Parts: sequence; C-alpha cells; structure tokens
Amino acid sequence: MIIEIEKESTDTVRQVGDLVRSMHCRPDILHGDLFTVIAVEGDATRIDMDYVLTFPGVVRAWRISSPYKTIARRVIGDNNQKVERKRIAIAVRGKDGLDRVFRDSRPVFIAGPCAVESYDQTARIADGLAVIADRLGCRDRMMLRGGAFKPRTRAWDFRGLGWEAMDILDRVRDNTGFPYCTEVMAVSQAEEVARRADMIQIGTRNYQNFDLLEAVGQTRRPVLYKRGVSAELEEWLSAAEYIALQGNKNILLCERGVKSTVAGDYNRSHIDLDVIPAIHSRTILPVIIDPSHSSGRSDLVPYQFCAASVYGANGMLVEVIADDTDRKTIQCDARQAVRLSVFEKMVRFQIGIESSPIRFEE
Repeated sequence: MIIEIEKESTDTVRQVGDLVRSMHCRPDILHGDLFTVIAVEGDATRIDMDYVLTFPGVVRAWRISSPYKTIARRVIGDNNQKVERKRIAIAVRGKDGLDRVFRDSRPVFIAGPCAVESYDQTARIADGLAVIADRLGCRDRMMLRGGAFKPRTRAWDFRGLGWEAMDILDRVRDNTGFPYCTEVMAVSQAEEVARRADMIQIGTRNYQNFDLLEAVGQTRRPVLYKRGVSAELEEWLSAAEYIALQGNKNILLCERGVKSTVAGDYNRSHIDLDVIPAIHSRTILPVIIDPSHSSGRSDLVPYQFCAASVYGANGMLVEVIADDTDRKTIQCDARQAVRLSVFEKMVRFQIGIESSPIRFEE
C-alpha cells in the first residue's frame, strides 16, 4: 500500500505510521517536495484503506500490484498511480574504520579464495589484496571473500573447513582490516555466521530456500544474494522480497550466470549483463557481477569484469589466488581463479575508466 500525505501534516504522518506498525507492518517514509509518502511493507491487506483516507492531510492511498513491493523502485497501483523511490546504498565497515559503499559510482571489489583451505593460503591472498588496494588508493573499495561452508555438486568433493574457516577469516580480517563475505547454507548457521561475518552470502543453490532467506533477513546483516542458475528476473526479485520483508533491505543482488545451451563447451554459464540496467530501473537495490562462476575460466574473467564495469555494475565478486600457487593444489574451482597480478590489472582498468566515463544515453 502507498499513502500520500500533505507535507505539512506531520502529525498525520506519525499517526499513520503508528497505525501501520500496529498492523505488524513497517512504514517506509519518503519525503518528497509536495507530499510525504508512506510505503507500507508487509501484509497491507490488514489495513483498512477507507479508514486511512479519513486522516487529515491524507491525499490518496492505493494498493500495490508489484510482486516485489518492498524493493520495487517504481511502485504502481491498480489504477496506474506511480511513485518512484530512490535507490539505496549499502555500506560495509571494516576493522580499518573504512566503509565500503555499494552505490552508483565507484564499484566495490570483493576478492579472495573460492574456499578457505588454510590460514596461510587465505592470509597470503588477503595481504596481496592489501598491497594492491594501498598501491592504487582503493582500500575503501576492497573486501575479502572466502567460503567456509561449500555446497558442491559432488558429495565427495571438498566442502569447506566450516567453523575452522570462520576462525581463519576472523584472523585475516583483524590483520588486514578488510571486512569479509562468506556463504551460509542452513538456517541453523545463520545467526552465528551473521554474528561474525560482515556480509552474508546466499548462493545460487539456495536462492529459493525461503526459510533461509527469512533467517538471514532477520539477522539485519547485509546479504549478498546470488541469482539461481535458471531464475527469471521476476522470480529472483520475488524471492529477494522474503529477505526484505524481515526488515532488511541491505540486499546486494549478484548476477553469476544462468544456464544456456553451451553446456560448458567454452564457458561455464551465460552471464546476463543486460540484467544490470534492468535491476537498476526496477528495484532500489544495487547489483554486482560474479565473472568467476559465470565464465568458469580464469582467462575469461577479466573480460566479463570489464564488461560489467561498462554496464554500470555496483561491484564485482572475483576469485583470486596468489601468483605462485599451483592450481593443482587448489581443492575448489581452481580453473576460474585469477592471479593477484591479473586482478591488479582488472582494478586498474576500472579506476582508469572512471576518469573518462562514457555514457551512451540519448
């Protein structure tokens, strides 16, 4: 439901907000030039719209037809009434005191190993990232990624170190100052992972695990939410609504490739770069790209990274290994990880293109 109230009717804004909360919904209050708009988040069918219209200063109210009401950018009513909401920025603070902000400028780089396999492996990568960040002056744009709990296609494959990996990530964060993102796979893990990690990842295999989506939403931690491998955009956004309805709109959407007809012949999956402007126009959420999982090949990762930059992605999630690491020793997705020296070139490209931005709008 959307409720428009005259800007001067501050008492009515407060009273309607209290009414919305009493119905176990949440009022998202938007202050415009002419009206104050209350977007009701939750089951608005409990609210008597005719009663709302009796409040002094209420101009109009209508119900929303969008299947993802909480995160929609343009909210449209049954009679074609429209309200456009501002897109949000998501800030993640590191132990170094710097905020990594996902917004429409200066994309954030989330880099690190696919899986945390040892302290030495993770620390060497993180230290290398710190050198790159300090050399290029982008420490406030660098985060660490690393899998503690790994969902694998084959049951006998390495499935992560679990809580031991979380201990490693905690130590590396203390040493480098970088905030870190790691995946949660079960409702039983959500609270503890959220207590320790700076950002929680929901992987593609769990993109419609609705109990898990609600559990991570309740933690209030920022959520990196990956697209399902066969998910249409509306399915993905409708599932994201489960997180937002818990009062947590700090959702970072992540395009990681969808299944196509190539079947691994020359890449792992098809990256849908066109989804970036679609998400920007349809939702209030930022979106990042995972070129590692979409391509499945380290030689393709830089090119998908650069393309995502031109498309206006709000960040990139990249798997990285040290320059002298033998790929044969890596237990998880060795083929798609880029070396630190290559990753530095990718970051340099991004910083360079920001100095001479190109826009193709008419």
